[in-house]
Amino acid sequence: MRYKAGTVGRVLLARFDHGEQVVPALQDLCAKEGISSGWFFLFGAIQGGRLVAGPREASLPPDPVWREFADPFEIVGMGSIASGSGPPSIHLHSSLGRGTEVMTGCIRREGEVFIVIEAMILEILGVRATRSPDERSGLELLTVG
Repeated sequence: MRYKAGTVGRVLLARFDHGEQVVPALQDLCAKEGISSGWFFLFGAIQGGRLVAGPREASLPPDPVWREFADPFEIVGMGSIASGSGPPSIHLHSSLGRGTEVMTGCIRREGEVFIVIEAMILEILGVRATRSPDERSGLELLTVG
């Protein structure tokens, strides 16, 4: 385990509107507000995207299982914010539901707001969160310092 204690700074409440791309909109808001370490929660509806719904097998590096969705789904999600080489890095895990269909996974970039998504962003002060390449997993993992 690797960790560092920090404190909660600003708390942002945001509404993302129909047609906005969810992950880029979160990145843009965090960049605009200078949030490089944080945590967020969101809910609303999303459409036209895809997510990673686990690895095919329990092996490293993982071979991702991609699930696509075109129609609107309800979404409940949370994730972390870290410094990136460009815009802030967003790691978003969500559960999506439509009727009796449910999907859970990691939304990387794809997906746009259907009507509205509301979010609460917690800025974390005193911690420098970044993502670093991890050779074993082949992923960029959270590093705190």
